[in-house]
Amino acid sequence: MSPSNPRVLVVSGSAGHGHTMAGKAVAAALKLRHPEIETTHVDCVALTNNVFKHVYRWGYIRLVDKHPLLWRHLYDITNEKTSRLAHAITVIAGRRFVRLVKQRKPDVVLCTHFLAPELLGRALRKGKIDTRLHAVITDHDTHRNWYYPEVDHYYVASDLVKTRMVLTYGVDEKRIDVTGIPVRPDFSTQPDLARVRVRYGLDPDRPTVLFLSGGFAAGPMGRSILGLWRDRRDIQVIAVCGRNERLRRRIARLPRPEGAVLLPLGFVHDVRDLMAVADVVISKSGGMSTSECMAAGRPMVISGSIPGQEERNADAVVEARAGFRALTPEEVRCRTVQLLDDPDLRATLARRARHMGRPSAAADIVDHVASTMQTEETVRGPLFHGAL
Repeated sequence: MSPSNPRVLVVSGSAGHGHTMAGKAVAAALKLRHPEIETTHVDCVALTNNVFKHVYRWGYIRLVDKHPLLWRHLYDITNEKTSRLAHAITVIAGRRFVRLVKQRKPDVVLCTHFLAPELLGRALRKGKIDTRLHAVITDHDTHRNWYYPEVDHYYVASDLVKTRMVLTYGVDEKRIDVTGIPVRPDFSTQPDLARVRVRYGLDPDRPTVLFLSGGFAAGPMGRSILGLWRDRRDIQVIAVCGRNERLRRRIARLPRPEGAVLLPLGFVHDVRDLMAVADVVISKSGGMSTSECMAAGRPMVISGSIPGQEERNADAVVEARAGFRALTPEEVRCRTVQLLDDPDLRATLARRARHMGRPSAAADIVDHVASTMQTEETVRGPLFHGAL
């Protein structure tokens, strides 16, 4: 360890958007709150070999998009046991990442993707790397892929996830902090609503609905929007389509009733501002989307869930009574109109969302990381895992 020049390596993984966003959130919080710490953010998936990287990214996206039942099977079976062969292939593919960690010699590796502990575990066990390994679980669930005895500390979304880690894997509860899932620092502040509305040409006296495209193909999103306009022509619709330009163009061509407002947007950096001016947010239940919506204090209509971890996220929102599931365009229409027609219900769900949301999660995580760098004590977890 080098207290005079402490270093933290933040490690995310570019398989799914949420892991990367969580990594950026904690890296930004470290630089803001602890500028004395040298902070670097890397993508461990990008540092694997080309074949593995392509299969890992493409395979995940293909499975959850086209073959969700197969993905559910793989999610469940790998939660029961891990494959020694798959583990060996992964470790071989990730040697470049391990070399980078050896070269950088960070005091702490703070990971927001479960691939990093798998790649670093062997080197840590054999003493080839001297660092502390901290993991941020980015869903309202845990999975066997997250548990490695070499992880010194976990940061989790809720007491339920903490309990699962303790009872399922035998992790000492002192090694787990319930912080929430880290979101960007701007979620801790309230934007100037009038300025945001002027920027997007929104009428403050009309209801605003924000669609985030992750839970939709073009057809279902379009049908949901048209259905809303049949009930409430005064609705202002913001449709964020991310990097899917084809989807954005199709939404832009929707026939609009007289006076209807539709803003089809591509990738945006100011989703916090858009959530702030929205009365209802419609999205799938990704860990980051859910956490951002709750941190913004907005009622959520969950339009879809990837089998496994995102179903747990949806469960968490519904159990907190901060939103509704609505898995068809007709249900989206019904639930959204219900919220818009009932201001008291909408306000109640918004209040529960704020209670569930943890906009200070990134700050709490990095403050704890900084505090652990003051001591030399390292405690490992119980030595059992299917991939050992």
